[in-house]
Amino acid sequence: MSRSMDRRALLRTAGSATVVGALGVTGLATPAQAAPEVINTDQVMATTNRVTHVPRTRGSITIELRSGYYNGYQYGWGRLVGSGWDPRGWIWLEYSTDGGRSWNFSDGTYLSDGTGYAHTSGRLTRADANYVFRASYDSNFRATSPYIQTGVW
Repeated sequence: MSRSMDRRALLRTAGSATVVGALGVTGLATPAQAAPEVINTDQVMATTNRVTHVPRTRGSITIELRSGYYNGYQYGWGRLVGSGWDPRGWIWLEYSTDGGRSWNFSDGTYLSDGTGYAHTSGRLTRADANYVFRASYDSNFRATSPYIQTGVW
């Protein structure tokens, strides 16, 4: 047997031992529970330790970027507070993986009335300085220049 064949056989044996160890007595491996990338608006309402980041106010309307914890994982979302916003308007959340040079759409929420507050669904945060969020509000969904927009967090 050649030397490379010996090495492959050794790796195969080591790999089999690892699999047997992972399977354990029951014969089933149990993967770690991964956090969902997005949580819905009801789950956002169930978050704990909420914090407001980089809010902006225009007139009687404030848009906020919020964060909180759901099942031990941190999520960010957009929230609109105040009165006077267009009931046909939208609030949406965007995220960037390159520090804000380009933006990806995450979620949009249609506003059904002009009182109270409304929020988007939540998106999992990352321990990466280039992974950032912003929230926007406008009567025209995904407007190029929204009426009001949070800072970047």
